[in-house]
Amino acid sequence: MKDLVRTVSEFYNLTEDKIYNKTRRKEVVKPRQVVMYLLREDFNISFPSIGEKLGGRDHTTVIHSYNKMKEELKTDTVLSQEISQLRSML
Repeated sequence: MKDLVRTVSEFYNLTEDKIYNKTRRKEVVKPRQVVMYLLREDFNISFPSIGEKLGGRDHTTVIHSYNKMKEELKTDTVLSQEISQLRSML
């Protein structure tokens, strides 16, 4: 998980601690949601575990982020390319 957070934060030019922080700034929310999506999709980690490891978030927050990413990937080709690039970097 730490490798994933490191890779995503470097990809989006953020410090790792921002992924764990409670901030809702736009430039941090998307990378955090990408981390949550990849943890669930690629590593099959439970929603409560993801929330706990990412700053003590509620599992419903993680479910929302996962579903949001899943829906956006259907139409957002840029996001889809970013996810593909991140997967190849891991």
